[in-house]
Amino acid sequence: VNKEASKIIGFVAIPWFLLAIIGPHFMSSLLAFFSLSVVMQLFFRLRNPIYATLFFALLFQWLAINIKIVYGNIVNLPLEEQFSFYQNIYRLYDANSISNIGLVCFCSGLYLMTKKKIANLTIDKIIDPNYSVRKILICYLILTFGFSFLFILKSFIPGLNTILMAFSKLKWGVFLWAFIYANYYKNNLKLLYIVIVVEILIGFTGYFSSFKDIIIIVFVGMLSVVSQIDTSKLLKFFMLGIVTLMLGLVWTSVKFQFREYLSDGGGQEVVVSQSDAVNKMISLLEDLTLEDMDDAVDDLLDRISYIEFFSITLDNVPDKIPYQDGEIFTNAVSFYFKPRMFFPNKGIIDDSAHTNKYTMLGLAGGGKASHSIGYMTDAYIDFGPINMFPFLVFLGAIFGYVINLFFNKSKTMFWAVIFITPFYFLISVYSFNMIKVMGNMITYVVPVYLMRNILYKQFDRYFRIT
Repeated sequence: VNKEASKIIGFVAIPWFLLAIIGPHFMSSLLAFFSLSVVMQLFFRLRNPIYATLFFALLFQWLAINIKIVYGNIVNLPLEEQFSFYQNIYRLYDANSISNIGLVCFCSGLYLMTKKKIANLTIDKIIDPNYSVRKILICYLILTFGFSFLFILKSFIPGLNTILMAFSKLKWGVFLWAFIYANYYKNNLKLLYIVIVVEILIGFTGYFSSFKDIIIIVFVGMLSVVSQIDTSKLLKFFMLGIVTLMLGLVWTSVKFQFREYLSDGGGQEVVVSQSDAVNKMISLLEDLTLEDMDDAVDDLLDRISYIEFFSITLDNVPDKIPYQDGEIFTNAVSFYFKPRMFFPNKGIIDDSAHTNKYTMLGLAGGGKASHSIGYMTDAYIDFGPINMFPFLVFLGAIFGYVINLFFNKSKTMFWAVIFITPFYFLISVYSFNMIKVMGNMITYVVPVYLMRNILYKQFDRYFRIT
């Protein structure tokens, strides 16, 4: 039994069950509590940066499945009254139940492959005092600005974007170590906080809500350095959660107008200068009202929750469209091993077209919008409501195997954590189609794994104390 996880579970159990009793969906609340307990028992580990990374990734998946269960219990609003399409509303509970069981299966596969060497890992065992927190932070800033510049060139060099996306994720492993070192040795904390605040502010001026990325890694870092969970630690996590929620609501309130301005009404591409973007954001924030924030609550819930497409698919598959017998997964893997120069007829990835096929909603796409059906929905379409569960155990085991591979093949634990931290972004993907889940992993793992020793030889000395 995981004692620290049991402490948290016990802390939330009574209010959870009280809300479940007075709320509109008792059985769904129990199942959500069960899946959350499994995630916490398996992956909630103090002073373990790798399991902290996996825990928050799985927690985000859990939120995508259950956030409207929690919200519905608080405001006494049934699940079927919280979604926008109002199609097959009573299949929402089926989609929620299947997804919770699926998450438990995915967690089981991931845990079985990683528990032997990683579950009992602690910072005290792996932290190397020969690394400098100031140098780590400086390297993080260099990586951040360097990749920002290189991304400007992506439209001029074919294939560059895929490589940059893979290696740019490594900066989060570097930042995680900066956070851990600063808090473990109580050194350069002011510099760390300045970097965090600046990153959040800059994140508000981009097309996507990139400010949330650094907050997530801060959560991971906090769990990696605390030695016990007490009232003060819970208060810190709670306050950071409130800050994150408020930032999410503010962003949700202004994002449509802001994105329209950034793209000048076009696709998902910024066509204005950074200074113009900052001025526009300031203008939007000045005009923000409490009514806007109130309206943003539903929008934010809709953005996080992602079971509605699954519920609609349940009425179409297999009654109108047969199970695909693994074709979606097979195509998802093979797509990335077929260079277009040798397979000129290889199709393109169109999330909306894939979603429309199985939901029959006729959603807009064409580059102006992208609607994903979700990888767990794809697992259902491929294998049905029973066979999808062993498949999800297998899928979790694949991710666990690759994480083990980086853990075992890295020159030092410092670099193992750098290489594994990006798996937060590869695993917190309930809303991603299977082809993107597999594609993101393949396009990250292959180049980074092949280059890992070169990265170590060329850059490790820059992090060290001289």
